[in-house]
Amino acid sequence: MPPTKILIVDDEPAVCESLREALADEGYAFSTAHTGRDALESYGANLPDLVLLDINLPDWNGLDLLRELRALDPGATIIMATAQSDIATVVDAIKEGAENYLTKPFYDIATIKTIIHKALGNKALREENRYLKSRLDFKTRIKNIVGNSPKMQELYRMIEKIAPLNTTILLIGETGTGKEVIAQAIHQYSSRAENKFISINCGSIPESLLESTLFGYEKGAFTGAFKRTKGVFEEAHGGTLFLDEIGETSPALQVRLLRVLQDCSFQRVGGTETIRSDVRIISATNKDLLDEVRQKKFRDDLFYRLNVITLFIPALRERLDDLPLLCKHFIAKYAQALNKPIQSIDDQALKLLLEYAWPGNIRELENIIERAVALNENKVISPHDLPETISALQSSGQNLTSVSLPLNVARTEFEKQYLRAVLDQTGWNITRASQIAGLPRQNLHVKIKKLGLRRNP
Repeated sequence: MPPTKILIVDDEPAVCESLREALADEGYAFSTAHTGRDALESYGANLPDLVLLDINLPDWNGLDLLRELRALDPGATIIMATAQSDIATVVDAIKEGAENYLTKPFYDIATIKTIIHKALGNKALREENRYLKSRLDFKTRIKNIVGNSPKMQELYRMIEKIAPLNTTILLIGETGTGKEVIAQAIHQYSSRAENKFISINCGSIPESLLESTLFGYEKGAFTGAFKRTKGVFEEAHGGTLFLDEIGETSPALQVRLLRVLQDCSFQRVGGTETIRSDVRIISATNKDLLDEVRQKKFRDDLFYRLNVITLFIPALRERLDDLPLLCKHFIAKYAQALNKPIQSIDDQALKLLLEYAWPGNIRELENIIERAVALNENKVISPHDLPETISALQSSGQNLTSVSLPLNVARTEFEKQYLRAVLDQTGWNITRASQIAGLPRQNLHVKIKKLGLRRNP
């Protein structure tokens, strides 16, 4: 643990040296300053834990310097030193934030040590309270994120660390993992929280419409443009703009996005006026953007602008420890929304959910729980409330365990059931299914043919 740093500010070098000698056995690291200007520079460079500040300096009034130090660091811990028995000055110093005061000359070393120990103890207590408050504030602001698994705990730590920064962030994760919820949490814990958070799905808007949505347009820019309209870059000024499915943007639009990231300026569609906007960009993708760059489908310069900090959002199958908690959360949410008396899910239904592959991740789980709550007539969700693709696992799983099958046959049967479930849930999208199963596309095609899997009509 580094030693406690103390800055002694006094215009008499002999006084500074005597204090250093008197406190030598305390293990402190000392620095000294003989003028107010030197004190400010030293404080900014070293950020000491405590300042012993003489009230009379040759170039600065001690009270004024106290105010400057407190303005520089509101948490600065300062003990004033004065040769005057001037109660009014001492009172003013305390009002301005001084922790305590010492009377010169410094004869009573034991009292000095006691005052310093108490000041440092109070500082430590304030910092601990501030830390606990920030943790509570963090948990309050990210209340929409559910999960306590190790992967989520690591994600929380990263969000807390990067949210106060003003840099661009790229979220990478499969569809349905909650990337927008993570982006909102980052915004809510940042200094931009009081301003707008705007979310745009770049993959669901036609290119021509997406450009005008992002940058706005001038009257007459195209058919139907009856008035000047702001885009989301203007609307989100001072806030955060979340660009989901950024990998779906066209090369032309990528050029415009790059300019915004480079100099925070753009022009409306059909306009010539350069508009500046202070917006933090959080983007997201379920693609391997680096691979897209290699294939010349995504600009490398834009990729590196977006990829200053990357967060990987875990798939639901990678955080199954959180599934019971997520079920509880969604049951409470939809029981209230649908005015149903549902309170929980039984062990067998939960077991089936834990055995499922979850190609659609949390979004799919939420849809399944909403459906189960809507259909259930009791207070507990059971297997028959679940979709057939999941409840079928109950019978298929029993068949595999109740019949004495050779290991290779049981393995093949399980692989067949698993891949069929993944393919059905992805609508037989081979790219998505291969990503979920962790297989190259070509290998998945081979297995489909080998196992005789066919898409249901």
